[in-house]
Amino acid sequence: MTPDPAAASAPGVLVTGAAEEEVLAAVVVALRRLCAGGAELHLRAPPVLDASVADRAGYSTSFPHLLGAVSRGGAATDLVLTPAACYHVYPLFEGRVLAAPAEVSVLADCHRQEATTERGRLRSFRMFETVRLGGAEDCLAWRDDRLDRLGHWMEALGLPAERRPANDPFWGRPGRLLASAQRADRLKWELSADVADGVRQAVVSVNHHKEHFGAAFGIRTADGEPAHTACLGVGLERLLLALHHAHGPTQERWPTHVRDALGLTRSCTN
Repeated sequence: MTPDPAAASAPGVLVTGAAEEEVLAAVVVALRRLCAGGAELHLRAPPVLDASVADRAGYSTSFPHLLGAVSRGGAATDLVLTPAACYHVYPLFEGRVLAAPAEVSVLADCHRQEATTERGRLRSFRMFETVRLGGAEDCLAWRDDRLDRLGHWMEALGLPAERRPANDPFWGRPGRLLASAQRADRLKWELSADVADGVRQAVVSVNHHKEHFGAAFGIRTADGEPAHTACLGVGLERLLLALHHAHGPTQERWPTHVRDALGLTRSCTN
């Protein structure tokens, strides 16, 4: 029996079966081919992260309400639950001078302590990201290119996506000012799709962080300036929910062009 993709062992936690896992595995392969062909590394990151990395990246200050701590006997440890896959990448480049732009893809189990049970608003989920490190113009051009690629790919999946500038929900007054600047500069773009009737969620996020992470982790370009970074992120379970909403829960019955776009083996004629 294939579980309902809305099935949960807890609010905001999905349970998937073999058929869903086949789709998600195909999605990761397709994304690596589409968006990370130049990556020097393809990483699989764990669901925990050094708490100091989250602090230095600014997540602990900006999103304290979403961050999950790992405790032992009621006392905090040196670990937190991974909030975003890209945070595993920046420490790998700490203190380095980049002779040329670098690119890394990473898949991670992530956690955010969301306060809502709205469909697609998950607390535990998998995120595929590709991170670009380099100069400002390079990262901006890379971000725009990946946004276009992913928009066309979602159309091929039968998921017409709404493209919109966005900002992260920063916490507190300084965060609100930063979020306003982020939206004004159009640093962050999202591709949103329906995951249920009347419910639309951001499935893809593409961001230009400027020199934020380069400065935080001492990553520099050849001219000695802090490196800029950009990333794309795809929420795998959200994409799965969008595919099920658009085409039904049985992937063998999906349109041939959708299965082809995912690289799934055909097992029936549509």
